[in-house]
Amino acid sequence: MRSSKITDVVNIERGRDNPILMNFQNAEMGYKNDSQIRCFRAEDTNRSSPDGGPSRMAVVVSNQDAYRGYLGENLPSDLMDTYVAIRNKRTGKMRLIQLEECTMLNSCFDDNRNTLQEEKNTNTLMRKFGGKNAIRALERYERANNNIDVMSEAIDQTVIQFDDEQFTEDNSFAKNKVEGELILASMKPPRNPEAKSPAEVYRLEDMLSEPVRENLKTVGLGFMKKEPESLELANVYLTNKVKTALQSKEPDSDENVRALQICLYMDALCRLLTNNGSNFDKIVYSPYSNNLFREIKQNFSQVNKFQPTKTKYTTHKAMTYYLALAFILEGGAINVDQLHGGLNITRNDLLKFASFIGVSFNSTKNTLTLRMTESSSSGRSSFRRFGKRK
Repeated sequence: MRSSKITDVVNIERGRDNPILMNFQNAEMGYKNDSQIRCFRAEDTNRSSPDGGPSRMAVVVSNQDAYRGYLGENLPSDLMDTYVAIRNKRTGKMRLIQLEECTMLNSCFDDNRNTLQEEKNTNTLMRKFGGKNAIRALERYERANNNIDVMSEAIDQTVIQFDDEQFTEDNSFAKNKVEGELILASMKPPRNPEAKSPAEVYRLEDMLSEPVRENLKTVGLGFMKKEPESLELANVYLTNKVKTALQSKEPDSDENVRALQICLYMDALCRLLTNNGSNFDKIVYSPYSNNLFREIKQNFSQVNKFQPTKTKYTTHKAMTYYLALAFILEGGAINVDQLHGGLNITRNDLLKFASFIGVSFNSTKNTLTLRMTESSSSGRSSFRRFGKRK
């Protein structure tokens, strides 16, 4: 290749339209799939740029979405400039043109500017004057990315559109599939990869920490000093299980103590699922153990406006854990009506959640049985596809 000589450098100047390099946070340009993409330059008259004029924008509009970005703002680094080189093959001369950069966000993330400013001021005050607990709450809130409503809507649509028998293979849903499955995977209780039978698919030690198990063991042993008939848990199923363990020949056996631990945790989850409130601090999830209350609060809440909140995401996660613990209690198989009793959901939704965690339904026997793997007989994931079927 012949050597080239840079003869001209075109820098960014006010009034000059240099090329724009767009960075999409939550999307990618699909030229092959979307022929209706339009790009525009614009100015936001309600927003001021550092030089005093209106903020300059890049706007991308497709068939279904709109993205906007402010030039020169929210960039990964302001220590480096980016240029594109144009070379004349005949003369070997080269021109460097500086690119403007911007981060593109979907219009669905636009919020009221005053609300954002008020929230920013609140965060600043909490970080400056708040105590240790307030700062920790703020950090959890920021890690949650303040997108609880977006996540809840995605989960709600996924559950509604879930179908274990029919699906459409469509590459246009590939990105949605990945994002949705990451959210859904975080709701599933951990499975035992070395399970040799359905009863070993879920293990208590994988779902509950050792301090929580020890606390529940102490509480369960304390039940043995009480009259079994005086105990009443969140639903009839759990109450009967506790009474059966306490009235057996050896109530303090390892098997019975384990059953009491499971029932106590399921009791707290059931109270969470059947309570319509969203503020954790105003709801009693376990009248038997304060440690258990803290455990439920930590694992099944999201921080919203600096308060632990029950959301659709945490409610669905609690449901999957409740079902997994029930299968541990029953050895991998359970009657549908027995499991459905005491839960504030429809039978159809119960079957959907059960299928979601890898359970087969026998309509003849009306029973649910854990599968050894999460995939069905066809080798595909139990969670098929989501999005509108064509």
